[in-house]
Amino acid sequence: MSTNSYLKEIKSLSNYYISIPIILLLSFLFYNFANTNTVILLGKEDSFFEWLTALFYFISFILLVLTFKKNRNVFLLLLSFVLFFGAGEEMSWGQRIFGFSTPESINKINVQHEFNIHNITLFDGKYMGGGAKKGWDRFLEMDLLFKIFTIVFGCVLPFLVYKVKFINSLTQKFKVPVPPISIGIFFAVTWIVLKLSLSHLPLENNMEHYWKVYMAGPEIAEFIDAYIMCLICLYFYNYRDKNIMGKDFKQLP
Repeated sequence: MSTNSYLKEIKSLSNYYISIPIILLLSFLFYNFANTNTVILLGKEDSFFEWLTALFYFISFILLVLTFKKNRNVFLLLLSFVLFFGAGEEMSWGQRIFGFSTPESINKINVQHEFNIHNITLFDGKYMGGGAKKGWDRFLEMDLLFKIFTIVFGCVLPFLVYKVKFINSLTQKFKVPVPPISIGIFFAVTWIVLKLSLSHLPLENNMEHYWKVYMAGPEIAEFIDAYIMCLICLYFYNYRDKNIMGKDFKQLP
């Protein structure tokens, strides 16, 4: 019965997730096999993949706001603020568009000397000197927290809601939005593919060039995650007239 329920979800929601493996495959084929200079050009800060990430987060924000107007779910509103924040952070709040400089108070504590929060020393994955953080120093690393959030939200939450009655009763009581695991599972797949790609990235004599190629990988993964999140928000929007809050898709009539 459980297997049939998962198969039914996979069949019912195929229009949502069918594009994800295609985009994931094409993106990482590009990352692994394209000319490294092209990878750096499109994968660097404030370039093609980062702008796509910001775009899909902004679209997600709009979808959730429209969904909130229909059902007044406070969790959707909170998630919309998070995604709007993510879109703004990706663009450093339009710093390079409008050409304003980073205030000195932020510049002194921002690893990339940009007008954003996620690159402030406390939240960045590196120290001001450039060294990578380790151990408990990573506790507030925003990229790490984002990875944890996507896995918990996209994979763990729907699994527990469907399998554990206590969790299910809580999510239905508080009307927590539950994404379909058939879409959310691709968060985990993306990070696994990224890890494999980075581990097999060939070393170069020019270490500066190597690290530029290396850092393009997470930017591509973030774009894919933003696309997945956008599809989840589209799911919430399309089902806004139905009583889905707090329920796993397999529990819907």
